Amino acid sequence: MSNVLVLFQSDSEHTEQMALAVAVGAVEAEGSIRLRRLAAAGAAEVGHKGYGRLQTADLQWAGVVVVGLEAERPRAEELNGLLQILSEIDPGELNGKDAWTFGPEGVTVRRTEAQIFVESALRVAGLVMVPEEALGFGSGGEPLERMKEAGRRSGREGV
Repeated sequence: MSNVLVLFQSDSEHTEQMALAVAVGAVEAEGSIRLRRLAAAGAAEVGHKGYGRLQTADLQWAGVVVVGLEAERPRAEELNGLLQILSEIDPGELNGKDAWTFGPEGVTVRRTEAQIFVESALRVAGLVMVPEEALGFGSGGEPLERMKEAGRRSGREGV
């Protein structure tokens, strides 16, 4: 059983649904989850209440960190909280923890600028980026089911 932190940007239901699919998969694998929405200060919370605000304790608790990025390019106003915490956390606390990202189309070979940016920040903080092959993605199948499978793999003792 692993602790899985799922962070996601979302102005639409699509990215939120993919994040929720990862979380459901992790729970199916008997993992524990925390969901946090990355949002700009003052952003509407209409459909996203209850996810809570990202805290240092969330990253310390997690064995696997999953970041869903809706935008093709990094949106600083939404990523500032994550970047701030990563820069302030004790350098050894995140070493060796697994992390992976997904973009607007899920996990694909083509990385968005936002994914490359966030993955770089996660690496600098000591997290290990999980190769997409380890997540169980094939070329076919329903995207949400593929995200659930990645969640299942993350929810087991890490990826």
